[in-house]
Amino acid sequence: MIPDLPFLFSIAALSGSLAGLAGLVGGLRRGADFRPIDRFRLREIVEFAFANTLLALSTVPLANLLGSVEAAVRIVAFAAIAYVLAVTVVLFRRLRAVEIPMTRWAVVAGILDLLILGAGMAALVSGAIAALQVLLVLLLARPMMAFVFVLTSFDQSDSGADGG
Repeated sequence: MIPDLPFLFSIAALSGSLAGLAGLVGGLRRGADFRPIDRFRLREIVEFAFANTLLALSTVPLANLLGSVEAAVRIVAFAAIAYVLAVTVVLFRRLRAVEIPMTRWAVVAGILDLLILGAGMAALVSGAIAALQVLLVLLLARPMMAFVFVLTSFDQSDSGADGG
């Protein structure tokens, strides 16, 4: 049995909630002045949230199928690392395609991505559930950070600022 199973389910539920909030904000803002950066961030939130949900939940069947929590942790950590590396390339391509400037939010996202990669490597090497928990919390922080920037940009959209 996986220790701290409620933790994994909580991460999955929180991630799903973030995706729902992003959808709600997108739906409410659809008729308003919706800048490319806001669409970019809301899409990013949903994508990260869905990935986080799948990563957290996949730990359970993997551990049961393999008979090893450590092996499941390593597989999920590898998948998380691969996801973050791949999505980083995709996100940079999207940024360039719609000519969104890189401001302080990109620095914050970059720092979080480096922390995620570090935690992912720790989980991959150690197979420790605690390292996976840190990884999942950081993966949850990534769309949360984007959501804060979305909300901040709504306050500043009248002033013409980019919201971070």
